[in-house]
Amino acid sequence: MIRQQREQRGMSTTALAARVGCTTRHIELLEQGKRTPSLPLLRQLALALGVRTAVLLGESPRDSHEPGRPQVVDIERAMFARRTADLEPPDLAQVAERLAAARQSWYNSPAKYSIMLRTLPGLIGDAEGLLLDGSDQQAAHRTAADTYILARGVLKHLGRIDLAHLAADRAMRHAQETADRLMIGWAHWNLGQGLLSDDMHDIAYDVARHGIEQMEPALPDGDGRHLSVYGGLHLMAAIALTRSGDDAGARDLLRGPARQIAQRVDEQRPMLGLFFGPTNVAIHLASVEYEMRRPEAVIRLADGIDLTQVVSTERRTTHLCQVARACEDSGDDAASLVHLLRIERECPEELDHKRLLRDMVRSLARRARPSWAPEVRYLAERHKILL
Repeated sequence: MIRQQREQRGMSTTALAARVGCTTRHIELLEQGKRTPSLPLLRQLALALGVRTAVLLGESPRDSHEPGRPQVVDIERAMFARRTADLEPPDLAQVAERLAAARQSWYNSPAKYSIMLRTLPGLIGDAEGLLLDGSDQQAAHRTAADTYILARGVLKHLGRIDLAHLAADRAMRHAQETADRLMIGWAHWNLGQGLLSDDMHDIAYDVARHGIEQMEPALPDGDGRHLSVYGGLHLMAAIALTRSGDDAGARDLLRGPARQIAQRVDEQRPMLGLFFGPTNVAIHLASVEYEMRRPEAVIRLADGIDLTQVVSTERRTTHLCQVARACEDSGDDAASLVHLLRIERECPEELDHKRLLRDMVRSLARRARPSWAPEVRYLAERHKILL
């Protein structure tokens, strides 16, 4: 896709390399599939080529096309379907209970993608149905907002940025109907994350700052949930600053306000769908270095992070993914493989659904040394990655 977009614009590999700040040879290796671009470099390439990052990630979500298997399209259909009034209205308490179980699976189950592909369509349909049965409308809007916040994260990881945007917008609309500052703040965090996924970092920063302003009046009478959302908005603002080129401002935000808030939160008791605390602040400091394409700094900071303090499998694998890419960028392919194998132990389905991880395996296989080449091949075979 990089080569296709570059050639359509009549741009040479040398010109593209100069625009993104890397060597011509590196661009050639990327186009030949012998190197995997880090996400920061991918964003720079998209910016230089005048396209969205999603265009360069041309692979569609990995639906199996096997009869009876849940598919991404089932979630899409549920989001656009209109529930008919003649259906029996869902029970609010039961929907809330199913939603809590789904969230627990998404953050901690090694089979999280299979579970979410199976359960999300029904949850979305029933969450919308709650708004039609005349029950507690504030509670119904809260449940609907909660459902779409979960859906946004799942769809983002499945590569459906278009549907993730739609889910984030619906979550915000439902949250505003609750008039609950906690839900509104959480919906701001969710919307900002969706914007970051689509390289709209300036808008994401504005959303984060607005969410922080919305949350501040609720803090004196709030609890750990309010602090977690408030802190999460600071983390999101820091990443948005980094992607805008202000890495110094991002570090100051993380080492100052975010760290101070984190010290007041028990990170072993996550609130809502946020895993905020001192360890997550440390992970975001490593993310700043990752965004600035400083792989050695990422690895150095990662060495000091105790992932046993992170109760979310999803959060651990996301961090390990960044470290694996940093190892690859620094030329340590063996260390990159170690981290990929650790991701597989944590959640095998990550390697079934994330294209960048699958591309890393292919890239490693082409450069593998004889001593560890079989491990890469076995990893690829386990996840049906064509080499």
